[in-house]
Amino acid sequence: MAEKHRQLKLLKWLTIALFLKLVFLFVYPYVFYVQQLLIYLAFMKSLSYFKGKSLAKHFIFIGLILLIANIVSFPMTWYLVLSVSVDLLIILEFGKILVEIEKQYNMLDSTAKIIKQYMRIVLCVTASWTFLMNIKYFEMVSLLIIGVVLIVIVNLRLLFLLYSLRKSIKSTMRVVMYS
Repeated sequence: MAEKHRQLKLLKWLTIALFLKLVFLFVYPYVFYVQQLLIYLAFMKSLSYFKGKSLAKHFIFIGLILLIANIVSFPMTWYLVLSVSVDLLIILEFGKILVEIEKQYNMLDSTAKIIKQYMRIVLCVTASWTFLMNIKYFEMVSLLIIGVVLIVIVNLRLLFLLYSLRKSIKSTMRVVMYS
């Protein structure tokens, strides 16, 4: 029972981190830094409920270093590319954790498929954002908007997956309690 509560808390904090990622605050630079810090803290809190080993802590630490480097001196364009890449690595590590949870409950959710789609989309967006410095303003804004929309769609899909996983774990808790 305690294991299920830990998994539910892990999923809750992961949901909070992904929800914070849905809000893009590039207009206000210092608010954006606070948002990124909150996202990494939510990832760390979520990871604190996981008993196994994961590389996500290292990736979160790298993300925090990038955040500090961006505050001091770092072009925003390259920070976007690098932070999206680090966030992709963090999400992939959490994807492995979610697959472990699914295997534990014999669920047939499509976490692996959704994580692969997430990886493809984020890699394409990251690759397109590497060209932001060498193109005209209109194309730059277009690439940014298309990339943001794609990342929001993939994050929403991941949020729905987390919601269904939490719902499944809660239903198994009720079955155990009423048995």
